[in-house]
Amino acid sequence: MMKSTSLKAISLLTFAILALAAATGQAGALAGAAVDGVVVAGVDGLDRDGLRDLAMAVRDTDGIRAVVIIGEPEGGGVGLVATVTPDSGLNAGELIADAAKTVGGGGGKAPDLAVAGGRDPSKIDEALDQARAAAGLV
Repeated sequence: MMKSTSLKAISLLTFAILALAAATGQAGALAGAAVDGVVVAGVDGLDRDGLRDLAMAVRDTDGIRAVVIIGEPEGGGVGLVATVTPDSGLNAGELIADAAKTVGGGGGKAPDLAVAGGRDPSKIDEALDQARAAAGLV
């Protein structure tokens, strides 16, 4: 029984490491799509921790000052993450405030790293547009 529990724990840890590697591997591609140092993107299949890790990896890329990632995790719902550099002049919570409401959720008010959730993935495209507007991209 102990062996089964250990194998399960190892499998979960291995999955988490692979997911993190995949997320950080996407960071370069997302950073390459930045407009004026701002990335707003939809990424599905990652949980909120994965979205946060990806957003932070993109933010830490040279020339990036703000990142918003919104996506539908495997379990459903919506995850929203925004992060900014200290000198960006932007507020992470404000970048996703309207978007979070649009997808039927809330949360994420911190100025440097905001994480929120919602219930309606059919509104992700609208939420991404709102995040772009909040960042001054439209």
